[in-house]
Order: sequence, then structure tokens, then C-alpha cells
Amino acid sequence: MSLTNEMAAVLAEQHFAALAAGDVALAARCIHPANVNHMAADEPPACATPGIPGFLATSAWLRLAFSDLSFEIIELTADAGRTMAHVRMSGRQTGPFVVFPPGARPVVFAPTGLAFSVRQVHVFRHRDGRHGEHIAVRDDLGMMTQLGHLPPSPRAAWRMARTALTGYRARAVREAIWVSTDAAAGVTAAVPSDHSLRAALRHELIRSSHLNMPCHVAGLPSW
Repeated sequence: MSLTNEMAAVLAEQHFAALAAGDVALAARCIHPANVNHMAADEPPACATPGIPGFLATSAWLRLAFSDLSFEIIELTADAGRTMAHVRMSGRQTGPFVVFPPGARPVVFAPTGLAFSVRQVHVFRHRDGRHGEHIAVRDDLGMMTQLGHLPPSPRAAWRMARTALTGYRARAVREAIWVSTDAAAGVTAAVPSDHSLRAALRHELIRSSHLNMPCHVAGLPSW
């Protein structure tokens, strides 16, 4: 299924909305059953599961750490095989941010209550009218700096030590694994067929035009 630029833009909007909210039905409309997320390497194990389960596991992992999570599309371009989206990711750390480096122990960053807003570029390869592969370039350094974890400081070192001494680290790791695994296991929505996906995308374009919603995508007309 070849996507028009307008359909690719709607698909990206749905992808980021589903990621920010953990919306199963919306994820089923934009994520291919065999979707591969190459960014899941340092996330909880369930996030590497192909398709919608892994996508929702990543969403749950992010939402455990960050409240008010949002993705604003700044610019988007698409061709027949892929979409590239320049976005702004924003949120506030109100829970543990647990990173799972390959081959190493998980690292827990306790909540600071601080907000962040960073730019990212996401690349999606299309497969049967949905997103079938994902990779991104992220400003993780900027995010961790805004959240107060970097640069190294006595306060940041004390937070890290306290997470281990109080048992918070172990609890946070278990919680991150549990919420992501639970999200992946709880997927029950059926993935729409190519025909129903095209109909859903067309419906979204028509709905947006009736509501006079802004496109937020550079180079594309408002609908």
C-alpha cells in the first residue's frame, strides 16, 4: 500500500499520539504487526517485542517516568517507502526513568520533578500502509541535562546513591519491567486490514478538515 503525503502525515500524528497516551486502538491503526523498533535496545525487554505489543510497552515505560508527555511534529517529509519526522518531545519527570544498557545493569534516575523539551528526528519505514520499522536520532544529553541528572554534581550523585541505599533502585527496575510487560501482554485490539486502514486515514483527513485543525507539517497544506 503506497501512502500519499497527507496519509503519511496522519499516520505520524497517530503514531505519536498513541505513544504519548498508550492508546491500543490508535496503535493498531498505525503500527504493523511485524514492526521493529531499533531504539528499544536500552529499554525494558518487552519493548523489543515486534509490533503493537512492543510499541505499547515502550509507551508504558515512558509514561512511568514522564507525565504530560507529548510529541509535537515540527516538520515532516515522506516518500513511497518512508517518513521522516522532526518532532519536539516534552514532559516532566515525575517517576523513575529506568534505562537498560545492553549487557549491563539497569540504571535508575529518580524523579526530579523538572520539565524537559528536546528535538528529535524519527524515521519510519512503511509496510502495508503502517509503520514497519523505526529508528531515531534523539537529544538524550539535552533531556538529561534539563532533568538535572547531568552534568555530574554532588546532588545528582546523592540521588543515585540514595536509590540504591533505600531499595528504590530495585523497586523501580521491577516496576519498569512490570508496566512494560503488562502493556505488551494486554494488547487485544486487532490490526486493521489494508482496506480498513486506508478508510481510517481518509476519515481522519475529512474529520480534520471539518474541525479546521492545523496540519503542523511543513510543506503540506492545512486540511
